[in-house]
Amino acid sequence: MKMSKRLHPLYIAIAFIEHIKNNILPFVFVFIVNRHLLFTYWWATLLAGGVVALFAFFTWREFRYEVTETEVRLHKGIFKKEKRFIQRNRIQSIQLDQPFVFRILRLARLRIDTASSGKDAEIDLSGISLKEAHHLKDTLKLSGSQPEIREKSPEHMMKVSVKQLALAAAFSGNFGYIFAALGFLYQYIDTYINRWVKTAYEEVIHQSMLGLFVLVAVIVVLAYLLSIVLYVIRFGGFTVERYDHYLHIKYGLLNKKSLTIPFHKIQAVTIEEGLVRRLFGWSSVSLNVVTSDLKEKVYLHPFIQQKEISALMNVYVPHYEYIKCPRNTAIQYAWYPLLLPLLLFAAAGIGISFWKSMFVWVIAVLCLAYVFIHWLGYRQGGLMMDEVFVSIRSQFLTRKTTIIRRKKVEQIEVFAGTFLWKKGYRKIKISTMGTSGSYKSGYFPFEIWHPIFLQATSSKKA
Repeated sequence: MKMSKRLHPLYIAIAFIEHIKNNILPFVFVFIVNRHLLFTYWWATLLAGGVVALFAFFTWREFRYEVTETEVRLHKGIFKKEKRFIQRNRIQSIQLDQPFVFRILRLARLRIDTASSGKDAEIDLSGISLKEAHHLKDTLKLSGSQPEIREKSPEHMMKVSVKQLALAAAFSGNFGYIFAALGFLYQYIDTYINRWVKTAYEEVIHQSMLGLFVLVAVIVVLAYLLSIVLYVIRFGGFTVERYDHYLHIKYGLLNKKSLTIPFHKIQAVTIEEGLVRRLFGWSSVSLNVVTSDLKEKVYLHPFIQQKEISALMNVYVPHYEYIKCPRNTAIQYAWYPLLLPLLLFAAAGIGISFWKSMFVWVIAVLCLAYVFIHWLGYRQGGLMMDEVFVSIRSQFLTRKTTIIRRKKVEQIEVFAGTFLWKKGYRKIKISTMGTSGSYKSGYFPFEIWHPIFLQATSSKKA
C-alpha cells in the first residue's frame, strides 16, 4: 500500500493568510506613523501581497507526503529541498485539529509525533481534507509492527458532561483562564464602553474606597465566570474511546481536537489534586504522551472523584494501576530549599525600604505565605517502587502523583547541596520519553532513594 498526495489546494489561501499574519507588524507600524505612505505606494503593498501568494503557491506545490507499509515520507522545500522518512512503528501519537476556519472549509491539521519530536511535530500536515485526515489517521493509528485491526466501535466510551466541565473550571484554580477572561473584558470595555466605565470609575472614586472595592470585585467575578465559559468552550464534547490497542480522545467546541494514543506509547499517568479540588475529593487524570503540542495537557478525565480513579484506570489505561504514594520526604530538612528564596525576599525588602518603607510589610507577608505553602507542599512529597511501577509525588499548590512503568523510565538523577549530600539525603528526578516527561521531588533519606536509583530501570516486566 502506498499513496502519494499533496495538501488540499485551499492550503494556498491558508498559507497566504498565515504569512500575512506573521509579517503584518511592519505595515501596522507604517500605518500608525504615516498612513499616507501606504496609500501613496499602494502598488508596493499589492506587489508584496503577490509575492506572498506566489510563495504560498510554490510551498503547496512542492509539499508531498507518502505513506507506505512501513514509513511516512515527506518531501518539501522551495529554495532548500527536504526529504524526511519516519518509521511507522516510531509514531508516539497522532493529533487531528480543526480550528474554526478549518471547520468551515472542511479541512484539518494532522500532526504526527515521534520520540524525537520537540516543539514542532515530526510531520505536520496543515490543510488536508477532513476525509483524508481521518483516513490517514486510521491507517497510522496502529504501528507498522502490529496487525491492522479495523475496529468498528470502541470497547468502552466515556463522555464528560458540560456540568462536569463547568465544575472542573470552577474548582480548577487555573489563573490562566481568569487572566484570559480579564484580557477579553478589558478589550471589550476598551472598545465599546470605555467612556461609560471611565465616568463610573470617577464617580466611584469620589464616593468611597468601598465603592472601588465593589467595582474590583464585580470585575473579578465577571472574569471568573467568563473563565468557566472559556474552559467549557475549549473542552466541550470531551469524549474518551477505548479500543483494543489504543485510546481516542476528542474535545473542543470551536477548535476541535482529536488525539489517538496507542497504549504502549503512554509514558506515565498523573493525578492532579488542586488546592480547592482536594477539599472536596476531586482530581484530574492526565497522560504523559509524546506530543509537540506542549500547551495542551492530555487529559484522561478533567474532573473525577478520587475514589473513582482506580476504576477509570482499570478500564481506559489497563497497563497502569492507581498506586497511592506515601509521604516519606525528610521533613526535618524542609527548611533547606528555602535558603535561597529567603535571601531573595530579604534583598527585595532591603531594596524597597529605601524607596517606600511602608511596602516592606508586603514583602514580609509574601515571604511568610511562600514559606507556609512550601512547607505544606514539601511534607506531601513521596516516592515508592514495586516490581512494575515507580510512583513519585510532589506539591506546591497542586499535588501531583505520577505513576510510571519501570520499563518507561529513561533516566534517573539524584542531587543535593553539599550539606545534605554528605548526610545521604537526595532530591530525585525521574524522566520518561518526551519533552514534558520529567518529575522530581525530595529530599529523601538514603534507604528510600538509593534502591530506586539503582533498580528502577532494571525491570523489563510487562
